[in-house]
Amino acid sequence: MIWFIISIVLLLFSTVVTGVARSHDVKGAGIGLIPGLVGLLLLIPACLYSVDVGEVAVIRNMGGSLAGHSEDAGFHLKTPWQSVIKYDTRNNLINFYKDTDYKYDGGSAVGKQVTVNDKSGASADIDIQVNYSLDPSAAEYLYSEYGKQQTFTQNYISNDLRSVAREQSGRFDTLTMLTNRGEYTKAVQEALAAKWKKIGLTVEQVSVQDVRYGDEIVKKYNEAQAAEIDRQKALNEQEVAKTEAETKKIKAQGEADANAVLNESLTDNVLKQHYIDALSNADQLVVVPDGADTLVQTK
Repeated sequence: MIWFIISIVLLLFSTVVTGVARSHDVKGAGIGLIPGLVGLLLLIPACLYSVDVGEVAVIRNMGGSLAGHSEDAGFHLKTPWQSVIKYDTRNNLINFYKDTDYKYDGGSAVGKQVTVNDKSGASADIDIQVNYSLDPSAAEYLYSEYGKQQTFTQNYISNDLRSVAREQSGRFDTLTMLTNRGEYTKAVQEALAAKWKKIGLTVEQVSVQDVRYGDEIVKKYNEAQAAEIDRQKALNEQEVAKTEAETKKIKAQGEADANAVLNESLTDNVLKQHYIDALSNADQLVVVPDGADTLVQTK
């Protein structure tokens, strides 16, 4: 708009100067045309605008009404009294962590950690970030409702992320928040995706990078973990002892069964036959008569 005003002023000035010069038959009156030429050149940025890849331009009339939007990259024409408001449709990042100072840049922002209360009532500070993108067709609606993208990011996106993070933390107990952030992260992402889809935003990814509880809660958790480890260790030792006892029992039963089979198989006839076989295969035979005290060796 400023270029349009300047160009009009220059054109009017050029017209007046040239007209006065010609009416008085002043030599070099053509010089007065120079401001007019400059004014015409300045009309170019007033009537032309560009759209980069990953941008959408909303066209606003002088009275505040909207004249549409442009999604195609390249140069586009507009009337001099129209203004262009651009929205970034690339992936934007909202990142809240630790004691970071707030800073907004278009559709992206950084800021302080989010304080939440879990299902158990315990308070924790979390570092969370979300990647999201904007549907170009939603740009007109977003501008009519929230204004420029930075205002939209500051007043809606950032507050919404904090609100959803707090709401979803109330579904999980302290142990889950400490040991399974994946469940909590998934809950936040699903809730944001459902809510933001209605206004043309796509949640690409949510990441809960850290969950920090107070020292007293962490101490109790560590003690509970140590007790659980000791309990599991005792259970494991019991299982080992039980297995060893079962092994010994099975082994003893096997030996008993084998001895029983052997005893049943050693009848008088079998023993006599073994005796005869031993005599037949012996290289030297020692004969001990029944009731004798002397040995008779045969060669």
